Amino acid sequence: MERTFIEKIILVIAWAGLVGGILFSILYSRGVFESGAEMCFPRGVAYLVGGIVLSVGCWAILLELVAISDRLRKIEDGK
Repeated sequence: MERTFIEKIILVIAWAGLVGGILFSILYSRGVFESGAEMCFPRGVAYLVGGIVLSVGCWAILLELVAISDRLRKIEDGK
């Protein structure tokens, strides 16, 4: 099944957001860990877990939008 240009853009944004979000979360939490401030470990872990959960959640939502679009196209085509 051929995807439209907008669907391709959404897929690129989804995958770039997933990879970029996880990398940013890792780098940001690493900076918190290395700061040596009071309570830096729990805060760093919370930022890491929160960033990963947010990245995966947004990735899943965008992929689900593309899947819904595929299903609607199948219904319209009568297959």
